Amino acid sequence: MLNNILHLVLFIIFSTCSSTLLWRIETSPPSYIFGTIHIPYNLVWPYISQEIRQAFMSSTHFYAEIDVKNDAFWDDFLLCLVNRSKRIERSTNSATRGELLDVYLLVEARRLNKTVGSLESAEYHCEQDGWRYNLTTWIIMLDYIKNRMKNARFSIDDIKHYVNESIIKDYICNEIDSKYMKILFITSDEIRRIDQRDEQISRNIHRLLYYSNNNRYFFAIGAGHMLGKRQNLIVQLKKFGYKITRICTYQNHIKKKFGCKKKRNMKNCLKRKAFVKQ
Repeated sequence: MLNNILHLVLFIIFSTCSSTLLWRIETSPPSYIFGTIHIPYNLVWPYISQEIRQAFMSSTHFYAEIDVKNDAFWDDFLLCLVNRSKRIERSTNSATRGELLDVYLLVEARRLNKTVGSLESAEYHCEQDGWRYNLTTWIIMLDYIKNRMKNARFSIDDIKHYVNESIIKDYICNEIDSKYMKILFITSDEIRRIDQRDEQISRNIHRLLYYSNNNRYFFAIGAGHMLGKRQNLIVQLKKFGYKITRICTYQNHIKKKFGCKKKRNMKNCLKRKAFVKQ
């Protein structure tokens, strides 16, 4: 009888497991990669799984693709274009409700006294994007970005041209998959560029992990970088010999609230505590 009960409990636990957008890099201590999405954090953060929250809170170092809250990044970007820069005081204000998820995590990381950094340099984006606009346009755009980051907030209206309610639901339900890639990257040139960025980001992550002194890293990177049947970021990191595990969650109340799809049993769920206390 006891065996039957245990089998039933295990079946229920495993069958309700779903994958998150959190990957654990099996170093000692472990580090994590979290797939973000560029939408206001207050629309999704309340429903983020405990596994992701715990990984973020336990980290000592936080790295995003770029540290958009650091004026030095934008100054260096402009310096790359015009060979001069005017520094202004870095903003450390609290996050407002309209902040994008990436920006919210940057603000929280600083508030919690974590070491914060960028995985991509201003020079890289200068070389890749500098040709898109003339110098005057860039100066206007960068001034606008800095002011928005320091004094204002982003609302859903700022990004509604590529984010809709279904994307938000898919993100909360951990249903962002390769289909999401088709929304973000349409042309072969866009796909080529993200492949190049994944390769560069993987090298920077490897460098940080290689020289790590018991640091616990939390990398917040756009979810698209980890998806798709291609040489994505996870594939690139595995080339360095890292074992990487996709983390699962059991948030059944979230599934019910948002009408998330039922998921098949995933073997990664076995990494979680799945046994009844004796």
